Amino acid sequence: MTEPKAIIEHSGLSHLTGRKPLFNFQFSVSNFQFSVPRRSAFTLIEILVVLSIISLMLGISIISISGIKDKDRLRRAVAMIETTARDNLLQAVKTQQLVTMPLTAGSFGTGSDFNGMLKIRRAGERGFREPKRGETWEFSPTGICEPLEVRLSGPGGTVELAFDALTACAKRKSLDFNAKS
Repeated sequence: MTEPKAIIEHSGLSHLTGRKPLFNFQFSVSNFQFSVPRRSAFTLIEILVVLSIISLMLGISIISISGIKDKDRLRRAVAMIETTARDNLLQAVKTQQLVTMPLTAGSFGTGSDFNGMLKIRRAGERGFREPKRGETWEFSPTGICEPLEVRLSGPGGTVELAFDALTACAKRKSLDFNAKS
């Protein structure tokens, strides 16, 4: 028994031009194999690995961003305290009156946004303490303020400032942006 053979002619434009076809293809039915091209795709395991890596990176970045926000809040609170002290000293000199400022976190404009703790140390005191109720910081009309050290502790870290009695400018004594309150 002979195998059936098929001849396929490339028709192209041969029916219009009357020329012979350019190509003749012959194939044997018994040797003919039908194959579907394999589609390249990702396996489920590969997809799960990529998703887990992405979620891990996202988690780390969220933690880093929240840490940056906490540090920024602490820096803003420090800047607000420095500005308030200088402004109060200038106001005392300008008006030639004693200016007092309550020693609470809110009096520096660092209230609910800061979300930290304010501690003070006056001249002659050994350690930092929380301000007593009604305790104030005095700025004299002669251009001198009461020497004071301030410690701000919050989620972003801890900052200690010592204020100069003549200029009311803060001298940063220590900055620790990694400490937790």
